[in-house]
Amino acid sequence: MAAVLVAAATLWPWEAEPTVQERADELVGSGVPGVLVRIRDGSGVRAVAAGTATPDARFRIGSVTKTFVAALALRLADAHVLGLDDPVARHAPGLLSDGDRVTVRDLLRHTAGLFDYTSDPALLRGELAPRRLVALADRRERTGGYAYSSTNYLALGLVLEAAAAAPLEQLLRRHVFEPAGLRQTRFEAGRVQGRHLHGHERPSHQGVATGTVRDTSARTARSAWAAGAIVSTAAELDRFFAWLLRGELGPRMRPAEGARYGLGLARFVTPCGSVVGHTGNLLGTVTVVWARGDRLVVAVANVYPLTPEQEATLQLLLGRAFCG
Repeated sequence: MAAVLVAAATLWPWEAEPTVQERADELVGSGVPGVLVRIRDGSGVRAVAAGTATPDARFRIGSVTKTFVAALALRLADAHVLGLDDPVARHAPGLLSDGDRVTVRDLLRHTAGLFDYTSDPALLRGELAPRRLVALADRRERTGGYAYSSTNYLALGLVLEAAAAAPLEQLLRRHVFEPAGLRQTRFEAGRVQGRHLHGHERPSHQGVATGTVRDTSARTARSAWAAGAIVSTAAELDRFFAWLLRGELGPRMRPAEGARYGLGLARFVTPCGSVVGHTGNLLGTVTVVWARGDRLVVAVANVYPLTPEQEATLQLLLGRAFCG
């Protein structure tokens, strides 16, 4: 469930470009089962859907989960349950071999140096428990500086549970979902309950998508857990990010000047300037959230990996949606 890195496009004469709906239809025509885009500009909202997607669909948000878990960490810090500069070992002794040096803040901003378990196909395909995955990653050589790793957020989830003495699902509901007014957003590490937009995966060879897409709805997100197991809707992602960015948490979570990642929020370069948000993919569903000021875009495509042509079309769709 590594974050999807959406490349910057060149400036474009958007009035001469296909519309968001036409780009969504193009993606579906190329083999993506469903595409959903929600665009908010101030108080105006527009939703575009194609294929099997509907504007009110629930879907796995993948690594966008990290922004929710980061918000939880800051709210628990504000409640003096833990400190962002606390060493991991203070709350979860033995979780990391260097837990006396790695802090909660290091996990939040991906500077702990932990191996990313999602880069190992054998670990990514399995359903190992989060603590087991952290233990396996802990044995690998550390990296220095910023290095995006979903393992950081598995470890962070375990630290938050230990510090607050409550399950992560309960903590998210009490401290994030309910305060943000979210009613359809759930932490679902098992199979998604109820109707939802099914993800689809296709085989890949040396990073190139090949073969037939396969429905992933029968699989769980056990190994994704705190790094990617939330299920939500486009409208509720819009509501959450508006609540976050307009409140006092948002400024503290944004990347510092020149940095790519802050405390649960990433910076992206678009054809019309930089934005903040998060991206993710999990079990064949790609999610992108971009925000700047009163403008926000949520985009979802339910197949992964994308072919190079589909990736290019998705980038054009995102640029049109946010900048057009």
